[in-house]
Amino acid sequence: MKTVLHITEAFGGGIQTALCSYAKSTQEDPIRHHLFARLRPNDDTGMAITTLFDDVQTMEGGLLAFFREARKAVLQLQPDVIHLHSSFAGFLGRFLPKKGNTKIVYTPHCYAFERRDISDFMQEVYMRLEKLGLSRIDMIAGCSERECELGFALGAKKAVHLNNYADLDRELASLEADSETPPYNVMVVGRISPQKDPQFLLDTITSLNEYPEATQIKLHWLGGGDPEMEKALRDAGVEVTGMIPHQQLMQTLNSADLYLHTAAWEGMPLTILEAAKLRIPMVLRIIGATQNLHYPFMVSSPDTMAKQIVNYCKRPDHPDYQQAIDAFNSDFSAEKQREALHLIYEA
Repeated sequence: MKTVLHITEAFGGGIQTALCSYAKSTQEDPIRHHLFARLRPNDDTGMAITTLFDDVQTMEGGLLAFFREARKAVLQLQPDVIHLHSSFAGFLGRFLPKKGNTKIVYTPHCYAFERRDISDFMQEVYMRLEKLGLSRIDMIAGCSERECELGFALGAKKAVHLNNYADLDRELASLEADSETPPYNVMVVGRISPQKDPQFLLDTITSLNEYPEATQIKLHWLGGGDPEMEKALRDAGVEVTGMIPHQQLMQTLNSADLYLHTAAWEGMPLTILEAAKLRIPMVLRIIGATQNLHYPFMVSSPDTMAKQIVNYCKRPDHPDYQQAIDAFNSDFSAEKQREALHLIYEA
């Protein structure tokens, strides 16, 4: 029996979904998952985490208090594996007590130096911090192939791709899509923030308005955030829902005809996996996290995203969309994640 203590200072959004999937994909295996998490205001933590993990400890407060309490949790449990999640937990976790054969695993869920809303100087600072004490990390469990490549570039001993997957309600995932007729519901998901890059969508709308097919499109942003950007999106004709619970989010996303991913940087976007599991055709922006995906509908600019939307309007029933989704779901399955977790925890 392996005892794994997951530690994160950012338990919400994609990290919460990923950790829950780890527990689900190995629930029949001799692995006991424990969770120590710092809760942040406004994060949706409504998933049934107490039924997925053998033990759950949560706290609120600053990073220093987080480190002290995480240290206590490690000393009390003495786990076989300490699995750190996010850049801040990964850095603080390098100073946690490590006894005997205890292994420290680190999943960045997007390195902080990948951010594009900070200066070059701060990117360099974050990169140097990632290198500091890296020898105490036994393995990088990257949530994308790029994250593994970056880990090796930083000097990691080992790196294994720990793929995410979307675990959705079976009834929701098995619903048949409505026939593709205009107006087409085109959706973006995420917090309205620089990371998700709402300006990329606004520029896409500008390009899209040059085509007659623009009248066939109804744009939705499922999420909320910066008030000025929310207003800019609404002024451009985008319906903005504000932040909504995950279950409601998935039910709304399930009515999409086309999903757009506009983010400027990510680890491995779980919303992509959820849209694929719902069998929604997708157009994805090429960034570090997506550049290695074997998916045909990828774009590098708002202009090319607008063209892909127009192409969808002209032929929404094209078989290439569903063939691409089938291949995508095969690459990001629960079984592949389970195999990766066994390799990471047992190696």
